[in-house]
Amino acid sequence: MRGGRSLARRLARLTSLGFAAIWLLATLAMALVLRSEQEELLDLTLQETAELFQPVLIERWKSGEGGAMAPSDNPPDTDEALVFLLLDSEGRVLLRSAGAEQADLPEGPLARGYRETETHVFYLTGADDAGYAVAFGDPLHERWEAYRDSFLAFLLPMLALLPIGYLLVGWIARTALRPLDALRGEIAARGDGRLDPIDAGGQPDELRAITATLNGLMIRLGRAIEGERAFATNAAHELRTPVAVALAQVQRLKAESRDGDRERIARIETALARMSRLVARLLQLARADAGIGAATDPQDLRSLLDLVLEDSRRDPARASRLTAAMPVGPVMARIDADAFAILAGNLVDNAFQHAPEGSDIRVTLTSDAVLRVENDGACLPEAELAGLTRRFHRGRVAGDGFGLGLHIAETIARQSGGSLALASPPMGRDGGFAATFRAIA
Repeated sequence: MRGGRSLARRLARLTSLGFAAIWLLATLAMALVLRSEQEELLDLTLQETAELFQPVLIERWKSGEGGAMAPSDNPPDTDEALVFLLLDSEGRVLLRSAGAEQADLPEGPLARGYRETETHVFYLTGADDAGYAVAFGDPLHERWEAYRDSFLAFLLPMLALLPIGYLLVGWIARTALRPLDALRGEIAARGDGRLDPIDAGGQPDELRAITATLNGLMIRLGRAIEGERAFATNAAHELRTPVAVALAQVQRLKAESRDGDRERIARIETALARMSRLVARLLQLARADAGIGAATDPQDLRSLLDLVLEDSRRDPARASRLTAAMPVGPVMARIDADAFAILAGNLVDNAFQHAPEGSDIRVTLTSDAVLRVENDGACLPEAELAGLTRRFHRGRVAGDGFGLGLHIAETIARQSGGSLALASPPMGRDGGFAATFRAIA
């Protein structure tokens, strides 16, 4: 199932879009939860640190060490380091860290809790019995960087899930729809020559119902086609004998009639002869529709073609125009003998019917089982050439045909596994028509 309108691709795309929407919502929820949990963890850490260092800083102040506290001569990184303050009961700063000068310090009463400034989040421990309080500050920039790094560490692997999920969903869709491909192949294998029911064994329940409906349709269609074929065959058989008898009687009447009546009798003879050929074509069409082309044993096409051409040579008007080129030895191919005789005869008849009066008809059989019949005439456009094998389709060139010969030949060629190609003009020529049948050797 390939292409822009593939059911598997559509299913994979829609499922992936749904998966992507769920992924986006989950990612946004995760971002909010991560932010909230991280803030809660950092606030708790800040509170524990402040309460832990409160007695240490008070003791340091009482021991007489005041002012700023800098652990080294290097200036502190105010974006990364904690800031602390030791305050008295009136809010005066008694002791502070080295980076506190650049921090935006909290203002207001010394109430226990959190305060957020432009640069830091502070936690105030509240005053002890002696009136001392400690404020510990965590840089906002450091909190944002920690959140960003944590979120990216979560997001990047999650982004990789999108293409992987699309590929996985596509594979699942193709695998799940494989029975549908098998059903499509079974349907494609059916045609006018094969309408047997499709085996529903191993199919999913949804396809079983479709298969049962298709089988019912093919049974009804098979009965209709068989009825049509039986009618055409029976009608042709029933007509062949009376038409032949009527034609013989008209020919005898023509021989015994006066000169004034012969013209009208000749027209009747022509009409009966045409009806006889139509009956013969209908019988051939019925046999072709029945699928006579396939054969398991190879046949000698050269011998069969000799017999077909011998029928044409019995007509003096055709014998002088017919030229044939064939290999010396046998040409073996897998096609029914009667089917090949019908195919070759129709190609030769088609050439005689549409070639200009008096022009040559060239028949060629190669050693690799390729039959080619050529005739002179005007070139045909591609659009008309493509429709010549349709049933009852007649070309623009005037002729005495019925539009069945090339259709019968193409049907037999397809049934035998070979191919029939039409060309106008033939390769290397300026005009004319060629029909080429390639058999399976």
